[in-house]
Amino acid sequence: MPEDWKDELRQRYAWAARTPLAVGEGWRALLADTFERLDAAIRSVPADANGMAFQCHDVKEKYGTLRIEMVPYVEEVEAICLDAENRSETVCDVCGSTGRVREGAWVMVRCDAHAKGLGA
Repeated sequence: MPEDWKDELRQRYAWAARTPLAVGEGWRALLADTFERLDAAIRSVPADANGMAFQCHDVKEKYGTLRIEMVPYVEEVEAICLDAENRSETVCDVCGSTGRVREGAWVMVRCDAHAKGLGA
């Protein structure tokens, strides 16, 4: 039985089974939607087309936005990852509400309520 939402994603998608998911609860819905889209794209690629199985190496926040690293490179898969990165610019990584990129000691995406104390 999965311990949390991150474990559920890892169990549901074999290509992400060993992936560190270093993101906040606020991006849960964004990541679940993105993984669903990635899975559909991966299933549409012939198994022998890339010479290797798809793997997600990392899911993290970097410079305030969501970053997903997938191999091998497939244009459709990369486009989905880039779309998720762009969408994350407006989703608070703490609560999932509408947010924006905030700069302070760290760059992060936060709603007005969670930006308090960041100097934003």
